[in-house]
Amino acid sequence: MIRLNLLPKNLRRRVEPGWWRLAAALFALVVLGTLGFLHYTAYTELALARSERDALKAEVEALKPFIEEQNRLVQERKTLEALLAIREGLQKDFVPWSQYLAAFINQIPKEGGRLPVALRSVGTRALSEEEANTQAQNGAFGGKKVRVEFTLQGEALNQGALVRFVRAFETSPRFGIEFQGASLDPNRGLYTFIARVGVVGGEQGAR
Repeated sequence: MIRLNLLPKNLRRRVEPGWWRLAAALFALVVLGTLGFLHYTAYTELALARSERDALKAEVEALKPFIEEQNRLVQERKTLEALLAIREGLQKDFVPWSQYLAAFINQIPKEGGRLPVALRSVGTRALSEEEANTQAQNGAFGGKKVRVEFTLQGEALNQGALVRFVRAFETSPRFGIEFQGASLDPNRGLYTFIARVGVVGGEQGAR
């Protein structure tokens, strides 16, 4: 059967070509495919990140005992270092008074097994590093750097005994002396004197 459309051209129904429907469908498929690919990629990355997080958590849990042990050892080391610092400070400030006193007494010259010099009072004090340096620079104790100082008040049987006493400490490398004065007691015939004796350089000066 032949169909004739006798309507004018402006009133006839227009028949659109079908290619745009195909293009629209293809575009929709491309968009859906892209969205699907992006979703799959994001999901895969998220899964990998979760897997890595779980692995790190497991590793941390496995290493936790070792980390705690390391922290304990670090704390123990800090405690030991603090104790060693205290010990070093005590050793630095420690003064072996018995050794210094024995060395000082042994340095006093004797005559016939007796001491011609009698000490009426002996004062002692330890010098700081700074004070020892200052005194040595100022020429005290013959310029020797002393660690311990003895302040003496004593009596000598005669002038010769007093001179020998001073010389014994003046010429010794282990000691230095600051002779401060002497006077003769005419009633007893004894020389009373005042002096300072220094022991040089720590324990080595006491040996």
